[in-house]
Amino acid sequence: MITETPSLPVAQSASLPSFTYGHSMVANLQVRKVERTESGRVTLKDLVIDGQSVTATRRFWRSFFTRFGIAENVFRYFSPEEVFSRISAMNPDDSFRFCISNQQIGGVSTRRLLAVTSLKRPVIRYDEVADILSRYGGTGISYRDGLVTSFHAPRGGSREFQIGGDQFRDRFCMETPVDGYGHPRLFLSMLRLVCANGMVGYSRAFRSDISVGKKMDHCIARALESFDNGDGYTALRQRFESSQTSWASVHDCLQLGAVLEKLQRDNQTTTKGLLARFRSIAGNMCELYGLANLEALSDKRKRILPSKARVYDLINFASEVATHHSLPDGTNRMQAYIGSLISDEFDLEGTVKDAPEFDAFFLDDSDAVVRQSVN
Repeated sequence: MITETPSLPVAQSASLPSFTYGHSMVANLQVRKVERTESGRVTLKDLVIDGQSVTATRRFWRSFFTRFGIAENVFRYFSPEEVFSRISAMNPDDSFRFCISNQQIGGVSTRRLLAVTSLKRPVIRYDEVADILSRYGGTGISYRDGLVTSFHAPRGGSREFQIGGDQFRDRFCMETPVDGYGHPRLFLSMLRLVCANGMVGYSRAFRSDISVGKKMDHCIARALESFDNGDGYTALRQRFESSQTSWASVHDCLQLGAVLEKLQRDNQTTTKGLLARFRSIAGNMCELYGLANLEALSDKRKRILPSKARVYDLINFASEVATHHSLPDGTNRMQAYIGSLISDEFDLEGTVKDAPEFDAFFLDDSDAVVRQSVN
């Protein structure tokens, strides 16, 4: 059983997908190709579901393992046919709802299998999300791997405030799954007005889950109407203020460098030379401490040695990359780094004594990059 939901213009992008929703059973799943590495890791991407050829995403497999209570490494020891057959034989309810995204990428049509969920679980479809965001003034709307992300002003209004020499505005970010897997979630966010850099607190400390019932659209609309976390915004501002007076440790810089390296390796950045530019901001720490390899330092030592950058520089650089120089998945990883950085006490909290001064941009072409802002 299959239904089609057309793509709606929630964001100005020709590459937005349309979505197919349907019901099926485990017995109707087929794996066309099994890829196995030398270490034994198994990758299953080429699938057929109800006669349709699809590319299985990581989100599909994560939800599949959750739905049927099996471990991810089961395919190391049993073939897909054996696993599917055993689930059908032992599980009285092996039916599920599935969602497929249909998208044109480089003139090639792709069909990506997203999450599977119980038929009893409520789901909000893409066109319903688009309607809600349109009614409640969502901005900076984007789609990635089954999630629609949007930015909103809190109920108390668009509060503008100053931290150091920079002006900010309160925002919150909402992630809404359109494939039924997981709950809609709200994250506190701040917009740096001088350069339209948006920071999202992707961590448990700044997250709120939306409790949903059978009418998900009503629950989401109620959350958008009423959400305002005064204590959370106060805590977020305090972390930003502290970041301006705290040196970034060698450990902090190595973590951000590792994220940037992975983004470039996975082709998730739109600008070259990000890592070199970041290293020029943090300073040549090998030269600074007379080491050939910083990894030779113990973790404790890395946390007490300062770089030439403040933590606030790391936050601004990461949010600049996320806002202006990354593809959607890269943006999410950058924001996750920022969320983890600000949710705990900094390694060198309060060690800067002089008055802070910060650049609006670290990357020369950030002011020329045309990206939909989160105003």
